[in-house]
Amino acid sequence: MTNIKLSTHILFICSILLLWGCDDMYDQPLSPSGGIVGEENTSEMYVLCEGLFNQNNSTLVRHTFTDNRTIHNYFSTINKRGLGDTANDMAMYGSKIYVVVNVSSQIEVIDFKTGKVIKQIPLLQENGSSRQPRSIAFHHNKAYVSCYDGTIARIDTVSLSIDATAQAGRNPDGICVQNNKLYVSNSGGLDIGSIGPDNRVSVFDLSSFKKIKDIIVGYNPGKIMAAHNHTVLVSCRGKQIEDGVYQLSEIDTWSDEVNYTFSENALNFAINDELIYLYDYQYSSHKSSFKVINQRTRQVVTDQFITDDTNITTPYGLFVNPFNGNVYITDAYSYNVKGDVLCFSPQGKLQYRINNIGMNPNTIIFSDKSSQSMIDPDTDDKDSPNAFANRVVEYRPAPGQYMNTTTTAYKEGFNATDVLNYATQRIKDKYLISLGAFGGYITLGFHQPILNMEGEYDFKIYGNASYNMYGTATGALGGSAEPGIVMVSRDSNENGMPDDEWFELAGSEYGTQNEIRDYEITYHHPNEPFSDITWSDNRGESGVIRRNTFHTQSSYYPQWIEEAEMTFRGTRLKDNALDENGIWVAYCYAWGYADNHPNNTEMSKFKIDWAVNKNGEKIDLDKIDFVRVYSAINQDAGNMGEISTEIMTIENLHYNESLKTTR
Repeated sequence: MTNIKLSTHILFICSILLLWGCDDMYDQPLSPSGGIVGEENTSEMYVLCEGLFNQNNSTLVRHTFTDNRTIHNYFSTINKRGLGDTANDMAMYGSKIYVVVNVSSQIEVIDFKTGKVIKQIPLLQENGSSRQPRSIAFHHNKAYVSCYDGTIARIDTVSLSIDATAQAGRNPDGICVQNNKLYVSNSGGLDIGSIGPDNRVSVFDLSSFKKIKDIIVGYNPGKIMAAHNHTVLVSCRGKQIEDGVYQLSEIDTWSDEVNYTFSENALNFAINDELIYLYDYQYSSHKSSFKVINQRTRQVVTDQFITDDTNITTPYGLFVNPFNGNVYITDAYSYNVKGDVLCFSPQGKLQYRINNIGMNPNTIIFSDKSSQSMIDPDTDDKDSPNAFANRVVEYRPAPGQYMNTTTTAYKEGFNATDVLNYATQRIKDKYLISLGAFGGYITLGFHQPILNMEGEYDFKIYGNASYNMYGTATGALGGSAEPGIVMVSRDSNENGMPDDEWFELAGSEYGTQNEIRDYEITYHHPNEPFSDITWSDNRGESGVIRRNTFHTQSSYYPQWIEEAEMTFRGTRLKDNALDENGIWVAYCYAWGYADNHPNNTEMSKFKIDWAVNKNGEKIDLDKIDFVRVYSAINQDAGNMGEISTEIMTIENLHYNESLKTTR
């Protein structure tokens, strides 16, 4: 289904696909002269990387300046699970770090000393759907969270529970506290294509938690910060962010009126006392500029902040280290590769950079104190890599909207071998792989066989399913479930290839009216580029994989496959997506399918004991060597496109480090 990013910068241009990459990536921060450097007066830095929408691949990175050590998977290494889907904001308050995870609709509260999660605070509506939290601010033992459903949630930072909610405007985005009042920018982001964005900042009295005023600012207000001399600054991204007209306005918090609008374009900004650091980025030309303004005098200090030859491809975040004034810029490149963090002196000279920090780094916080979490250098940041799939043995996706992009392991000019090798690398890196429409499949191998342990789950499949809604009509949790059927095989002939008998794991719908067995579908190569993909099946039905505005590549048929037709056979599950008042919701089946429930649930785990043969008879397997997943639904979900299973990796839950690796 469609992968729409929710970040502050490109929320409304999710159809733009940038094609550049990033080179010369170092593992450690380097000074321009090549030496390892530190950061004066600062002990640690935390970088939040949002990943990609609906892919459950947000990460939290910790860098310690005392030993110049970067732990890229800090959160998952300590907590033994992923951070969630599309983490948008992060802040430190007292002894805790708060992370706002938008699509997962959670606030992760982390103990700073240990790095362990103290509590997950869900932000859900009464019907169970996501409130889509965006940003967080603090005041007098209260946390305030803006939510895209139009509300502000107030959290007591002692009990770590929501104690009140208030109504703001359309799709609240940025949030800050100044002069004992709460300021919330109402973006109207979900209405860009219909009634248009909002243009108001809502003001709340903190003692009563009541809205007292709406201030008219520019269209699509986003980032908002408390600034010099009891003011608030807010950046507004215009009616269409692609137009590149970004306004920075100053609000007087005594009168609660806009008292100045800067003439410089500001898509994003950061503040250090009277100085405003800002950048302009034009999506049409992919050009950016960085300036510094003195807020008090209204004068431009410099219109070229970066004074050396350092190039920023796609600026994504801008921050000032409060302990020494250094300026940090994050670079997202093409949004679907790992980005970098670059540190500049206040004079605009590059001090060092940390490359490959994570995908879409959007927030940085600093600490002058050291945490006490101890991570063995030999085991940190690896997530026990040998427990995860280490090779893609087969990969044959069906046509779909992600075809011929990196999500289907393709780059221009790739042949079948190149695609297979790149798919293996993506699985090792835990990046999403799309299987396309019905029948598309992938087969994974492992370092050692997965043992069948009686009464236990044996392996876990990581996908990008999420919960957004509870359907009263269906009685099921819904969101972005795209179920795939799971097959297993043992390498009985010991040739290292998946050519022995395959067995299906019988999920909750096996043998019910919700499946069609012996289903066969054929996809036909289009005669012209930019065409829909037609299909026909063995039940006399036909249809198309429709093109959409989110994925504009010339063909949805695999470029590396020369055959004029692709035929897939298997079991088709009943359609699971419904149009709920204009929003397509893909409902989960109970259990036993890949990409069906979120990764942090038990239902993403599987038992070898569920295996049956082609006659439906239970099969006793002591171990398996291969797992195959194929897309099991043939449904067009309107503007969301086809239902297509996606996976990131598969984990052997019984991996034993003491045993010799066999593969």
